[in-house]
Amino acid sequence: MKNSIKAVDVDRKQRTIEVLFNDPMVSAALARVNVFAIDHYPNGRRVSTSLISAEDFAAQPSYDPLMWLNYVHPEDRERVRSAWETIVHGEKDVFEAEYRFLVGEEYRWIANKGTIVYRTESGQPELYLGADRDITEERRLRQLLEEEREHLAQLVISDDFLSIPNRRYLETKQAQFFCTNGRTPVAVLVLDIDNFKQLNTHLTHHGGDAALQSVVRKIQTCLRDTDILARYGGDEFVLIFPQATAEYAQVTAQGILDAVQGIDLPKVSDMSISVSIGLVHGCPTEGQDFWSYFEDADSLLLQAKKFGKAQVQSKVFC
Repeated sequence: MKNSIKAVDVDRKQRTIEVLFNDPMVSAALARVNVFAIDHYPNGRRVSTSLISAEDFAAQPSYDPLMWLNYVHPEDRERVRSAWETIVHGEKDVFEAEYRFLVGEEYRWIANKGTIVYRTESGQPELYLGADRDITEERRLRQLLEEEREHLAQLVISDDFLSIPNRRYLETKQAQFFCTNGRTPVAVLVLDIDNFKQLNTHLTHHGGDAALQSVVRKIQTCLRDTDILARYGGDEFVLIFPQATAEYAQVTAQGILDAVQGIDLPKVSDMSISVSIGLVHGCPTEGQDFWSYFEDADSLLLQAKKFGKAQVQSKVFC
C-alpha cells in the first residue's frame, strides 16, 4: 500500500530519521545486516549504510534519484532502471533486483530489496529503506551447480560411446523436434546395420565397436545441422529430419546407404557393411506422437530386411 506524506506524518518521519541516521546503536545494527536508508528531501538526500560512499554522495549536491544507477553495470542498468522506475512512479512500493554493482574498482553481484516507507503527496519517494548483500560468490556457485546439472542432464540423454543422443532423448525431447500442428513436415527414419551379429563375430567385439563408430560418422556426413541422429539400442538408430521435404528425406536416405557401403573393412575382405532403412514422412496432427511415426518406420525397416536389405522402404503422408 502506498503512503502519502501529510502534515501529521512529517513529525513521525523526522523522528524516524533521527533514529535511523543519528542513533549510533541503530546505525551500527543496520550496518551489521546491510540495511540502508535514503531520505529524500527538497535539495538532496541522506544515505546511511549504502555501498555508495559518503564522498560520492557529497559530490552530488543536487537531487538526482537515478544517480545510484550510474554504479550499476551497463549491461544490467536498463533492466534495473526499469524496475526502479516503477517505484519512482508509484506503481509499486517494493523493489527487488539482482545486478552487478561497482564497489571500489570491481563489479560485484548485489541482491537489493527494499520498500518505500513514505511518499510525498504527489507520490514521489520520501523515505526508502532497503537491504543489500554481496552475492558474488553465491552467483558463482549457482552457475557451477547449473553447469553441473546441465552436464548430468546431457549424460542421461546421450550415448556415451558414440556421442550422439540416445533413446531417453527421444522419449523426453520429442516436443522439440515433433510438431503436431498439421502443417510442419517431418521425416522419421529407423535404420540398422545389416548382418551386424555376423560382422561382430568376424571383427570381434572391438572391431564391431569400430564399425559402429564408422557408420555413425558416415551418416553424420549426410545430414544437415538440424537433423538428429540417435542410437535407439544396439545397432539400431533413429533419424529425425525436422521441416524436411519428402524429396530431401528420400535423397538423404539413399545418400546414407551409399556412404555406409563405402566403409572399408580391410580385415574381413569377404564382408561389407550396409544398412536398411524404414522411412515415414508426414505432417503430424494433434493426437499423433513421435512413437506412432517410429512404429511405422520400424515396420518399414522390417520390410526392407525382408526384401533383401541395403535398401529404403518408405511411406509418405504429405
